[in-house]
Amino acid sequence: MITNKDLKLCNEQIFSYSAAYQVPFYGREKAIRQMQEHIENLKQGEVIIVSKPLGTGKTFLVNHLINQRKLDVPVGASFLTVRGIAERPEVLDEFPADILIVDEADIKTPIKKLIKGLECLADHLERKNRRAILLGDFSLNNDNISGCLKNKVLLTEFEEIDRAFLKGVLEQRFNHFLSLDDFQIEEVMEPELLDYMTPEWMRPVNNFRGMFSLMQQIVADEKYVRYNSERAFLKVGMFHDFLCKDDNQDLDDNQNRFLDLLRERLKQEFPKGNGITRGFTTEFLYEIANTGGISIKKQEFIEDILEPFAAANLLVSVGIPRYGDGSSVFVRRPEPYLPSLTLLLSVS
Repeated sequence: MITNKDLKLCNEQIFSYSAAYQVPFYGREKAIRQMQEHIENLKQGEVIIVSKPLGTGKTFLVNHLINQRKLDVPVGASFLTVRGIAERPEVLDEFPADILIVDEADIKTPIKKLIKGLECLADHLERKNRRAILLGDFSLNNDNISGCLKNKVLLTEFEEIDRAFLKGVLEQRFNHFLSLDDFQIEEVMEPELLDYMTPEWMRPVNNFRGMFSLMQQIVADEKYVRYNSERAFLKVGMFHDFLCKDDNQDLDDNQNRFLDLLRERLKQEFPKGNGITRGFTTEFLYEIANTGGISIKKQEFIEDILEPFAAANLLVSVGIPRYGDGSSVFVRRPEPYLPSLTLLLSVS
């Protein structure tokens, strides 16, 4: 039996997404095989592109290859970042391996530095005949951002986080940190909660960082974990209560109203997310606001409600970051949008 004490002692480790708590690598056999093939065949001047959402395990995958000596980079070497390259291009010459490892080609990097850093990398690869692995989000699918990289090799195999994958990762972590034998995740988590975390439609953007962060917050508050005396057990209802306890404190009136309307629409038309396929367009979400009595122009809705909701992880962008049509404004989180895990659980 896992007790509250066990979970509280280990919550920072079990649900951590920090390099400070290393666990054995789990899964992604196809991604590993393809990465090895790409590395073995990588020509001078070429770059392997790994374009996946934040928190899905891209850096963990490359670190695994390094630790297993399947990538000739010193263990513990700090990866370059696109922002760091933009600010100080000479760091490219200082990286201690022939294959450069460059991280954070994503929406966390200001767009001007993202473009400048990639241009510096492209120029360096061409002039020095070096090779690279570049890790980033869907920004790398925009040729206006990454088009400067002429010789790209894409990682197409990168297993998405489905129920079996998440279950295996969690069980491995409990086994590793609590030294358990034959542990099953159902001992501490109801099956419905696993289902909420891994619906089919969420797989393209599902990420460990978001799930672990949420579980870490729940476990840190004893009020939401206690069940059957001292036994620790996580249920959907606990997450709902936790997410709604401080609800709406940082939202203005229109944002609060829209959140209520969106939750009601999800509850009526997409219970537990059922029926969601490719996500919601801006028009669909704007229609919810209009029919719900929020009088606001479309552009104001985008700037004052939609973009803040995406930034606050209530909605998750599935689009490719881009410049707005006929505009110099860079759209970091474009349509279509999916409900985030936190939004979905707050409706449960």
